[in-house]
Amino acid sequence: MKLSEAFKTERLHFRLLKVEDIEVVYRQFSDPEMCKLFSEPPCSYEEALEIIEHYANPEGKGHHRYGMFDIETDAFIGTCGYHYWDRELKQVEIGYDIWKEYWRQGYMSEALPVLIKLCFEHLNVDCIYILTHPHNAASIASVHKFGFEVCEPCRSVDEESQVCMSLMRGKWSD
Repeated sequence: MKLSEAFKTERLHFRLLKVEDIEVVYRQFSDPEMCKLFSEPPCSYEEALEIIEHYANPEGKGHHRYGMFDIETDAFIGTCGYHYWDRELKQVEIGYDIWKEYWRQGYMSEALPVLIKLCFEHLNVDCIYILTHPHNAASIASVHKFGFEVCEPCRSVDEESQVCMSLMRGKWSD
């Protein structure tokens, strides 16, 4: 499988973001409530377009993001992917965001196994980690279900404090 190929789970369709997705990407990353959980300021329309362009051609890059869409309605659910892929240390940071109307409906529990498998198999890393806002209990609980454990930060961040959780290859069972 190439990283740019679309794929599906039971309820979700994953594909590269396109310029035609600008409205939902802008909505996602400009919403103040959502951005508090990202520890990022709300983005402008131009910055939303830059997000799409940044993740347009993932092959061989250290970052990739999929748009997640409902299979039945094609509604935009959110994004997931990886960034800060360190080939030398064999570790990668993953991230995801679910539009608030879809919170607590099990979408990340469906998407995370696919994302974890992709990172271990296609990126050949030994460690996958996530940085999350300390008040994002739902996110912490989601990754904990898959074996992620709180650890020392895997990289330094300038933003406000983050909880770092990691999963080692030897602790993952798909």
